[in-house]
Amino acid sequence: MTSTTSYAQRIAHSRWKARRRQLIEAGQWQPFVPAGPVRDHVNKIRAAGMPLWALEEHFGMSAHHLDHLLWGSEGSGPGKEVRTETAEMLLAYWPKLDDFPDSARIDPTGTRRRIEALQVHGFNLIAIAGKIGMGLRYFQKVSNSDRVTARVARAVRDVYGEWWNADPCDHGVKGWVADRTRRAAERSGWYGPLAWDDDTIDDPRAMPQTDAVEPVVSEGGNLAARWLMGEAVILGRDDRAEVLAHLFEWTNDTTAEIAARLDMTPEAAERQWERIKQKARAEGRRVWRRVYVPRERDLKKNEMGEAA
Repeated sequence: MTSTTSYAQRIAHSRWKARRRQLIEAGQWQPFVPAGPVRDHVNKIRAAGMPLWALEEHFGMSAHHLDHLLWGSEGSGPGKEVRTETAEMLLAYWPKLDDFPDSARIDPTGTRRRIEALQVHGFNLIAIAGKIGMGLRYFQKVSNSDRVTARVARAVRDVYGEWWNADPCDHGVKGWVADRTRRAAERSGWYGPLAWDDDTIDDPRAMPQTDAVEPVVSEGGNLAARWLMGEAVILGRDDRAEVLAHLFEWTNDTTAEIAARLDMTPEAAERQWERIKQKARAEGRRVWRRVYVPRERDLKKNEMGEAA
C-alpha cells in the first residue's frame, strides 16, 4: 500500500490479512471472486472523473494493471474473476476530491454550491475569482460548465473554507457590493453556507438544510426521541446527529441501512459517526457500537451472551 493510502484503508487491509489467515486455516479461503461487481465499481469511479492511471497509481499498482479486468487481453474478453484482495480493496474505495489529478473533470455540484453560498454571504464573483487567481470571464465559464477540473474544485473549496463565515468587507468587498450580491443570490433561490453539511455538499442527491417553518407535527421538543419512536417529525441538524449516534450505537443496522433511513450516503454517515466519536473522546466520554453484529456469520453461544 502506498503512502497516500488512508488510515481507514490500512486498517481494512490489516483486518483482511487477519481474516485471510483464519480462512486459510479453516480451509475456506477463496483467492478469487467474480469480477463483474468490481468492474462495475471501477467504471463508476472512472465516470466520476478518475482516470484509470490515477486509480492504479493511488493503490501502487503497475501501469495497465486493471486492463484485463475492464477490457480483457490477448484476444480474450474482460476477466471473469479477480483476486479477492484486489476486489475488496477497490470496492471499499471512492475517490475524495484530493485524490483526483488536477486535470480530472469532475461533477461541478459541490463547486457550484460553494460559489452560490459565498454569494449568499456577500462575496461577489469578482472577489472569488480574484482570490483563486482567475480572470472573471474564465471563472464564470468554468463554474457554469457541465464538468469542472479538480484543480478549480479544490481552489473553490479552499476559498469557501476560509470565507464561509467571514465578513466580505474584511476582504476588499465594498458594503454596497456585498448587499447587492446578497439580494441577487436571494432572488436566485440559492442557499448559504449554514444550509450545507461539509460531508454532503458535493453529493448531487443532498438537500439543503433550511430554516423554513416546520409543520405542526414537528413542534415541541425531543424530536430525536420522537423520530426513533416512529413519529413523523422533521429533524434539525443536531437532532439528525443524535439519531445517527443512537442508530450506530444501539442498533445492528449496517452503515448503508442507517444512511438510507436518514437520506444520507453511507460515506457521509460513516464520517459523521467518526466525528461524533472524536468529539466524545475530546470530552472524556466514549461511544461505540454496543450491539452491532456482522450478519454474514452466526454467533457462537458465548458470543450471544457478550452481544446481549
